[in-house]
Amino acid sequence: MMDATPEKPGTSGASLTLTPQTVDRLPKKPGVYQFRDASGALIYVGKAKSLRDRVKSYFARASQHDAKTLTLVSHVATIDFIVTRSEKEALILEDALIKRHRPRYNVDLKDDKRYLCIRIDTRHPFPAIQFVRRFKPDGAFYAGPFTSAESVRRTIRLLRRYFPLRSCTDRKFAQRTRPCLNYEIHRCLAPCVGYVSQNDYAKLVRETQLFLTGNREGLVRNLREQMAMAAESLDFERAAVLRDELAAISKTLERQMISSPNREDMDVFGAVRREGWWGVFVAFFRQGTLMGSHYAEVEDAGFSEEAFLSDFLIQFYGRNSFIPPWILVPYDLPDAAVLREWLKDKRGGKVTIHAPRRGEKRRLVDLATENARVKFDTLKRSRKDPVAELQAALEFPALPRRIACYDISTLQGHQTVGVRVSFLNGVPEKALYRRFRVREAAPNDDVGSMIEVLMRSLRRDQEEGHLPDMILLDGGKGQLSAGEEVLKELNLTDISLVAIAKGRSMKQRFSDYFYILGRQDPVRLEPRHPAFRLLSRIRDEAHRFAITYHRKRRGKTALASRLLDVPGIGEKRLKILYRAYPSLEAILKAPTRDLANLPTFNQKLAERIKKELGSPQGVQLGRRPPACACPHADRQRKT
Repeated sequence: MMDATPEKPGTSGASLTLTPQTVDRLPKKPGVYQFRDASGALIYVGKAKSLRDRVKSYFARASQHDAKTLTLVSHVATIDFIVTRSEKEALILEDALIKRHRPRYNVDLKDDKRYLCIRIDTRHPFPAIQFVRRFKPDGAFYAGPFTSAESVRRTIRLLRRYFPLRSCTDRKFAQRTRPCLNYEIHRCLAPCVGYVSQNDYAKLVRETQLFLTGNREGLVRNLREQMAMAAESLDFERAAVLRDELAAISKTLERQMISSPNREDMDVFGAVRREGWWGVFVAFFRQGTLMGSHYAEVEDAGFSEEAFLSDFLIQFYGRNSFIPPWILVPYDLPDAAVLREWLKDKRGGKVTIHAPRRGEKRRLVDLATENARVKFDTLKRSRKDPVAELQAALEFPALPRRIACYDISTLQGHQTVGVRVSFLNGVPEKALYRRFRVREAAPNDDVGSMIEVLMRSLRRDQEEGHLPDMILLDGGKGQLSAGEEVLKELNLTDISLVAIAKGRSMKQRFSDYFYILGRQDPVRLEPRHPAFRLLSRIRDEAHRFAITYHRKRRGKTALASRLLDVPGIGEKRLKILYRAYPSLEAILKAPTRDLANLPTFNQKLAERIKKELGSPQGVQLGRRPPACACPHADRQRKT
């Protein structure tokens, strides 16, 4: 039986293990098929309108396949399948299974990410300008996507200079009683304290939207009208400000040289196939203006151009944040109708996938294809698999596709926590990130803490079927010995074990040491080696995750220790305060009536909280947290 179940509602599960010789038993129904090799590893996931016809095509017409497809077929030992109600549901399930398992022969978009977008929630009377990574059909205004955080920051800085919208959160906006520093430096109009009317602020929001959508004519015309009105009313200072603003914005907009003939939101794809790789270039047009681009290289699995591009679109928009109404591609896709329905549901509106033959849209597709060709030829990036480079560098017997990294975080032995991060094919697998509170190990016992965390984590992985191919420990020989002890006790002899330790001097060419189970001397790698970069990135991600969790635990301990000593505050009411206010300072600043309106609270309890926490003796109440539990203890120690 298969180890994956349908991950979307509406799919009817039906799984049966077959062999290539028994494919005639497959039903003629839509669904998802999964090819597995002799070891049971999932090597390919596909969707089909008719499972029997699609799977039979791999084995019945083998002479018509290219070398890589023949290689895939030669490794198939068993076949699993799941029946769905429609081809669209099969596409959704296929996308979920590829995300979860990343099979060897599917399109592997390693640099998948959610692009940044600028968001303005126009439903709020005084909307803030934000940048986010998730697009939601919530009625707010979105601009983007932007392919780098730096481009977003640069755009935000420009917007705040000419369009001083607020940037604070809605909670801070509601609680503020006087203007912030942004008002003093002319980067905000202070709507929080009523320094600007709602109508004037709404005009500023519309100007910002015009700027972000590249509507040059509308924005310039609007500013000229305001400048003329200011001059007619003899407000020459305002007219001069608008004149300078108009000149600066016009200069900024003139930098944009490429545009589409119609003011449409569209993504334009171009692809080239060379040397066993695909190079894909995507141009993002918003309101007819080129807002950004993205380039990706994907290993060629040997399928047709149409099949590759279909799989690429599924992965790209399955993880991306914004789906435009128009998607231009270089050639027709056989399953374009299913893709359109899937994208329509994700976007909440009509999506057209079009392969233009002539005209301006064809010119844009040709331009994207030329960009893909030039980038492929000139970037000179290494197209080697970093996981394969890691296997070769450390001489592992098997390819470590899934790598789990563990780290321990503590401060003077208090609030010790452990974390596990997981990477699959060199990409973070955040669904398998785990956090652990260390309960049994003695304070300041890093090795004991590592043993406890490893034991709990690997036992759970054995039950869930997510055992890693390699374990990376942040530490030296002590952590390596701890990992060895756990692997022996659990009888996990097939997992490679590595401990990464800092060198004595960062000025050395080789700064980190890699201790490998079964070898006496540590291994050193050049910092530019792909294996070194991969392991360092995984270790840094585990360290970031551990520090974040530890600080969160310390902050909660400090807050809880003060509030639990207030009569009438227990665990339930403490959780209610957590949700409403992030710190003691926020609770002290909150009006008493707001505290009284919280669930299960009343006026008397709110006054008691303000009195106890605000009194000079408030810091001496009951169980004061130790110095190490203070959220800012590490900062105080450094100073």
